[in-house]
Amino acid sequence: MQAWKPLLEPYKNHTAGWGRKKSFFKAQALAEEKGLKILCLEDGFIRSLGLGKQGFAALSLVADTTGIYFNALQPSDLEQLIVQPENEKLNLRASSVIQTILSHKVTKYNQKFQSIDPAKFEQTTRHVLVVDQTFGDQSIKYAGATPATFKTMLAQACHDHPHAIIWVKTHPDVMAGKAKSHFQPQDLDSENIRVLTEAYNPIELLEYISEVYVVSSQLGFEALLCGKKVHCFGVPWYAGWGLTQDHHAPLHILNGRRRQNHSLQHLFACAYLQYAHYLNPVTGQRCELEEILDLFIPNIQFQQQLAQSYIAYGFSPWKKKFIAAYFAFPQLKLKFQRYFKPHKHHYILAWGKRAKLLKESAYEQVTTVEDGFIRSVGLGAKLIRPCSLVFDNVGIYYDATQPSRIEQLLLNVNLSTEQIDRAQRLRKLLIDLNISKYNVGTKKSLTRPPHSRVLLVVGQVEDDMSIQLGGVGVKTNLGLLKQVRENHPDSYIIYKPHPDVQSGLRTGKIPEPDMLHYADQVELDTSILECFEICDEVHTITSLSGFEALIRGLKVYCYGLPFYAGWGLTQDRYLSQRRNRHLTLEDLLYVTLVEYPTYNLAHTEVSGIPLVRPEDVIAYIKKQLDQPVSYNERYKRVLLALYNILKKIG
Repeated sequence: MQAWKPLLEPYKNHTAGWGRKKSFFKAQALAEEKGLKILCLEDGFIRSLGLGKQGFAALSLVADTTGIYFNALQPSDLEQLIVQPENEKLNLRASSVIQTILSHKVTKYNQKFQSIDPAKFEQTTRHVLVVDQTFGDQSIKYAGATPATFKTMLAQACHDHPHAIIWVKTHPDVMAGKAKSHFQPQDLDSENIRVLTEAYNPIELLEYISEVYVVSSQLGFEALLCGKKVHCFGVPWYAGWGLTQDHHAPLHILNGRRRQNHSLQHLFACAYLQYAHYLNPVTGQRCELEEILDLFIPNIQFQQQLAQSYIAYGFSPWKKKFIAAYFAFPQLKLKFQRYFKPHKHHYILAWGKRAKLLKESAYEQVTTVEDGFIRSVGLGAKLIRPCSLVFDNVGIYYDATQPSRIEQLLLNVNLSTEQIDRAQRLRKLLIDLNISKYNVGTKKSLTRPPHSRVLLVVGQVEDDMSIQLGGVGVKTNLGLLKQVRENHPDSYIIYKPHPDVQSGLRTGKIPEPDMLHYADQVELDTSILECFEICDEVHTITSLSGFEALIRGLKVYCYGLPFYAGWGLTQDRYLSQRRNRHLTLEDLLYVTLVEYPTYNLAHTEVSGIPLVRPEDVIAYIKKQLDQPVSYNERYKRVLLALYNILKKIG
C-alpha cells in the first residue's frame, strides 16, 4: 500500500478500510467517533499477473468515498459516474481499450491459463455458462442474493435451455480445497449439466459460450464485453442499466436508482477508466489503464510460450539471480542445476554454448538464453546485469546454420499500422537518445576525414559463437580488415575493436602494427555511435553494430550471416536459402526489438512484473547515462575488473 500513498494523499482526512471486511467496519466506527469521512478501498478490475497471496502487488485500486461498487444496497462513486451523461470521446477511448483487452485476453488476474480443447465444446450444441462463486463471498449479500440464489439460477438455466449443455464454472479456490461451493454433488447430477473445473482464461472460455448466468461475478461484465447475453440473479454493478437480463435480479434493493439505460462503452469507461486507479511499476507513478495493458501484454504473451517448469542448467550464481527475475511468473517452477545434467525429458534453459552442447547430445527441449540487443550500460564481461535477454526454443539468433525463432518471426512478419508506427518511434528514440547495446565508450565528437568514402570496420570477439556459427569465409578481425582494405584500396578505413577484446577480457586483438597498416584510423574508446556519425558504410562479419547502423540509415556490408542479413537490407557476400523474402526496416526493427527479446528491470520485481517494454529499458538506460557515476559504483567496477583478471589467471 506504500506505493499508493500519492493516490491516497487527497484522502488524508479520511479513515480507510478494505471492501466490507473487518478493517472497513473498524475504520467506519473510528470515522464516526472522530467525525471523519470513510474511504473504502478495493482491488481494481485489472489487477495483476498473479494473486495477492502469491506475492503479486495490485497495480489497480478503487477508492470510494460514497460506498463500494459491489454494494447495490447504497450508492457508490461508480454509480454516480455512470448516471452522468455519456462522453463521446471517452466512449471512443473505451472501445479501443476493450478491443485491446479482448485481443490479448486480459482479465483481472493474468497468470498462464490452461489451454482449451475446442473438441470439449461441440459446435452443434449450445453451451450455457452458470457461474458459481466462493461460499461467503461478500459481493453476494450486497447484490441482494443468498446462497439459495445459486440453485435457483441453475434451475432457471436448465429450464431456459433444455437442449443445451449447462456448464457450471466453479471458482479455482473451490477446486484447490481452499473454499466452498454453493452447489452440492446432487445439484449437479443431471445429464446436461457439466462441471468446469479447469482454470481457463474467462475471455477465451466465453468464445464457446452462448449465454451466461451470474449472481454478482465480474465474469458477467467480461461476458458483456464479449457480446454475450448475461442473466443476472443478483445486482452487480453492471446490472440495471439496460445491458443485462434482469428479470430475476432483485432490482428493488436499488430503491429507484439506476433508471437510465447506458451503453457498454460508457459503463466500461466509468468503471475501468475513471473509477479505478492504476500504478505504473516502472515509474512508480499513477498512470492510465493503457499503460498497464502495454506492460501486461508482453508478460501474457511470453507466459504462453513457456512450459510449466524448467531446469536452468549451468548458470553461475550471478546469472542465477537475474534469470529468476525474468521467470518470476505465477505457478511457473524454475529449478537451478549448475553441475548435474538434467534429464532429457525436462524443459531446459541454458546459456549459448552450453545449450548447443546439450542439443548435440540429443536434448530436444532446450531453450537457448543470450543477451538481448538493448542490454545495459556496461559490458556483460564486467558482470553488469542485463536489461534484456532472448529465450529461443528453436535455435538462436546468431546461428545461421539452423533456423531460429527470430528467423521464423521475420519470415512471417506482417505489421499492423500501429506496429509500424511503434517501430518508427522506437527507431527515433534510439537515434535521438544515442542508445546502443552496451552504451559504452567516450561520447566525443569525431571529425570526418576529408575523403569521399569513409568505411567503418567493426571488430568482434573471435571465439564468440556468433562468428563460429554466423561467420562463413572471414572469421577473424585481421582477416576482415585485410579484406576490406583489399576491396577498397582508396577508401578511408576506421577500425573499431570490440570493447571486451580491447579491455583484454576476450580474444581477437590485432597487433598494433597490423591495425595501423590496414586502417587509416583506430578508435579504441570512442562510442560506436560517434563512429557512425562520420562514416558512410559499416563492414562487419556478424556484429550487432551492423543492425545498429541500419537503424541509423547507413549502408551495411556483411561478411558473414548475422540475423539481419539476407532480407534485402544489407549488402551480403553470402545468402541463406531460408531467408527468402524482402523486409522493410520497420519489419526488422519491430521483430528484433519488440517480438523476439524480453526486457526486465530489477526494481519492478517487487510489483510482480517480470517483463517490461523496450521503451522502459531505453528510458532507464538514458537515466543511467545522464547520472554521474558515484564513488560506490566506481569502486564496484574496480572490484569486478579485479574479479575478471583473477578468473582468467585461475
